[in-house]
Amino acid sequence: MKDKLTRGLCCLVWPLGVIFSKSYDGILDNIVHGHTRDVTLPFGIYFINKLFNHPLGESKFANASYAFLGCSMFEISQRTGLYPGIFDPKDFLAYATGAGLAIAVDKLTSKKKNLENIN
Repeated sequence: MKDKLTRGLCCLVWPLGVIFSKSYDGILDNIVHGHTRDVTLPFGIYFINKLFNHPLGESKFANASYAFLGCSMFEISQRTGLYPGIFDPKDFLAYATGAGLAIAVDKLTSKKKNLENIN
């Protein structure tokens, strides 16, 4: 139950990132408005997969890769004109950051499965 709650709370990072990026008004405007959503989207996708027991959610690497590649497809679609928006190659770095942060948070918050090795 605690894992489900933690995953559910982590899923909220994505919409909160969208709200924050739209309402932020400070010295880092360009970075926050341009990349906060790009970091929080793969982070949210990663934990949504875990929350709903998606088959990719079982492997941290496969799940993070799925989130990164899914987001990257939209960026590539922007570059080719198939999807509206502005292509920014820095978005790939933001997607990778979000996927990497998701793995880190997942490792830090997941329960240890083998407690008898702890002395």
